Amino acid sequence: MLSMFSGGQKDEFWPLSKVVGDLKRKYGKADELGEDGPLKVYGVEDNGVNFVVAVMQTAPGSGKIIELGLLARFIGFPVDARMVGNINQKLTISVASMEGADLFLMAGLQVTGAYDQSQFYMILETWRRDLMVTIQGINGDSASMTHGLPIGKLEAAYSFATNIAVDKGEKSGPKIDMLSQFFGGEGASKEFCDLCHGRGKRGFLSRTCDDCDGSGFVETRRR
Repeated sequence: MLSMFSGGQKDEFWPLSKVVGDLKRKYGKADELGEDGPLKVYGVEDNGVNFVVAVMQTAPGSGKIIELGLLARFIGFPVDARMVGNINQKLTISVASMEGADLFLMAGLQVTGAYDQSQFYMILETWRRDLMVTIQGINGDSASMTHGLPIGKLEAAYSFATNIAVDKGEKSGPKIDMLSQFFGGEGASKEFCDLCHGRGKRGFLSRTCDDCDGSGFVETRRR
């Protein structure tokens, strides 16, 4: 875990007390598992899934966080390189890695700007989404991500949320481009960003993509 972090000094930081306090508010508790110099590690449980939140401080005991790390380990699942590759294609801020028979899900992020609880919770919710993708991936056909959510069990929700694909072979009637319509009209013209592949983030530390400013979309380039 320590090798995930650079340990470099930075001017921006988040207060350790606020981060730990918000972890406890969100998950009920955050157990301090240990520390190694400026690195402190906390154990968290979310609906039966255990993971750790690691914080890198500017110096041992400074209480000033400059980097965050998240780690979950899955053992006893039939994982292989192809499965890990498929999972990685769907992750947002994380990287899945197979070591022996174990699967590790990891994320590392640099702190930017003043501490904001909503921003921190957004990171945790994105991490939760990556956990869901990973758990669904390692369970294969036996796990339904949709039915794992309470809303997915309601037939009325299934029915209302349905969006039917346009039959491109149908020649009669107006053709509606769903993506253009979603962006505000048929004249809207957007496409996925090539640099970040629509994620809005780039690299292991999930820095905002400069090309699309984090949206994942750019104006259609004339070819």
